[in-house]
Parts: sequence; structure tokens; C-alpha cells
Amino acid sequence: FTLMFARAIRAATPHSQLVAAKKMTGAAASTPPGQQIARIERELAALQTQVKSVEETYGIDNLHLTVARGYVAKLLANTRITRWLSYHRQEYLGEFQKIAEIEAIGPQPEAPEA
Repeated sequence: FTLMFARAIRAATPHSQLVAAKKMTGAAASTPPGQQIARIERELAALQTQVKSVEETYGIDNLHLTVARGYVAKLLANTRITRWLSYHRQEYLGEFQKIAEIEAIGPQPEAPEA
């Protein structure tokens, strides 16, 4: 762990959970003032709120992406549309084909290395 990370953990730990430390001198003895601890706590609360918001919308977003992928795959099954794209927007055709080939939306588990 980095020194900054260790200091942040130390600063965020309630005083009642700390072990009485030996008397230190110099830079090691400095701890963040109460204002910094309060700021860190506010930032942590804001971050937790953002994470909760992402968790709540993930399922809906995943559903929308799955429906869109199915729609693109259905469009590419139409030979007239595929032919038009290949003549007029070949770069789109390649990207649409990549989208249609996606088997699952969301984080993929990493394959074990051989």
C-alpha cells in the first residue's frame, strides 16, 4: 500500500478503533485535521450515492442494449438492407455486424490463461 492510502485509512478510522500508538516525531506523526476527515467522509458518501445510482440503472440499460442488439441483428438478416449498407455505408455495416455478433451484454468473465 502507498503511504497516502495508509494515511487515508488511518484518518477514516474512528478514534475508538485505534490502538494507542507510540509517540512519533516528524512527518509520520502528522495526521489530517478534522476538516480533511470531514471532506473525505463527504466525498465517500457522494461516491456511494453515485454507485447506488449506477447499480439501479444497470438492469434497465442492459435490457435496452439487448433489445437494440436484437434489432440490429434483425435488420442485418434483411439482404436488401445489408446490400445497401455494403454499397453506401460499409463502415457502418462492419460495426453493426460486430454488435449483432455480441453474445452477452455486460462484463465478461476472464478466460483462464493456458
